[in-house]
Amino acid sequence: MIQTVSPLNPHRRRASHNFEKRSSHPFFVSFPQPHNPNGLFQLAQIDGTFQVKGLSQPLAMAQRPVYEIGTTGSSIHNTDVKLNVFVSDIHFRINLFTANFECNPRLLKEYLLHVEHSDPEYIPPLPENSNDIEFVDPLEEFYEWATKPFLPLFREIRPLDCKRLYTLQDCLFPKQVRYTLQLAGDELVPVPLDATVDRAPVGVLLPPTKKLDSSIFPVYRLSDIHIRLSDDAVALPTRPGKVYIKGQDVCFFKKLQPSDISMTHRELSTYAKIHAAELKEDVRTSRLLGVVEDEGTSRIAGFLLSYIDCENKTLLCSGWGPNQTSLREKWIQQITHSIHELHAHHIVWGDAKPNNVLVDVLNDAYLVDFGGGYTNGWVDKELVNTVEGDLQGLERIAKYLSKVPA
Repeated sequence: MIQTVSPLNPHRRRASHNFEKRSSHPFFVSFPQPHNPNGLFQLAQIDGTFQVKGLSQPLAMAQRPVYEIGTTGSSIHNTDVKLNVFVSDIHFRINLFTANFECNPRLLKEYLLHVEHSDPEYIPPLPENSNDIEFVDPLEEFYEWATKPFLPLFREIRPLDCKRLYTLQDCLFPKQVRYTLQLAGDELVPVPLDATVDRAPVGVLLPPTKKLDSSIFPVYRLSDIHIRLSDDAVALPTRPGKVYIKGQDVCFFKKLQPSDISMTHRELSTYAKIHAAELKEDVRTSRLLGVVEDEGTSRIAGFLLSYIDCENKTLLCSGWGPNQTSLREKWIQQITHSIHELHAHHIVWGDAKPNNVLVDVLNDAYLVDFGGGYTNGWVDKELVNTVEGDLQGLERIAKYLSKVPA
């Protein structure tokens, strides 16, 4: 993730992100405080309540974000927008309705301009000054504009206790509040809505014919899986990755979406074959360590996979250094060996591509994602989930790495 800091607003942190109709890659953002001469604030506990105090050293909190942005929902049928903001352990669902702005032409114009600019297909114009290369994120500006009326509310929320072991129950089922913005004279004010409407289910509900076999992999409750927060965390992660089974064994949590039924069934079946094959350690693949189930709904919230310390690095973004020819050759040998060993045990990788190969801190290559499917350019559709598809993907991965300049 690339981060840039505005020289005009040094305490505002920007980050690259992926804005889609249902984006799943949140990023942090902070914003100036109009009622603080330093443009910054801190939360202080005074007489049992949290109050805002100005900072004596503005740069001490220069990079401190205030909230985390989640998915952003929009429609091709209207200009209404759904924003998701996370503050501490609370999820703010903010529904913006165009009709609420129509009585104020100025605010309506501002709102529609933000909606237009935050569209993923919008291309901002080049700056008039060629020396001004700072990129101002349109979606970030939209959130700053929309959340400004919420600042007093955000400031009243108790910060996270970073020493506490939060659980998947806390992260996947945070307290939700639902708001909209309405006009009060010439100002926008937050107005609460019913928070129980449209609450999305969490996890996959397998049909009776594909029920989970708990005799192969252990099944854990959401409260069994712990999260360790960084000291600067401002919100619980919506997609926690590195987690701990009962606070001890580290693993990677792969969150499942309600629509992932066929993928979940295939992945469970493939991991069961990998488990039964008792493959050696030189067959570098992710391994399933357990399944997390929501007891209340019997939905599979996600998989607990062996933790690969890759620092978010895949084969797609590795091997580009001028002196990494030997590493690229090593990765091809490792990938080839792993695929051939899988095939020897009648196991198909599926969706073979560089982005499904993780490169760990020791520069070893691991195959991940056994949910099947194919990606254009790597595996042909007619070869999906076949040995031939894996070999085609392997050949194209090798060709891709051979083209990386030495």
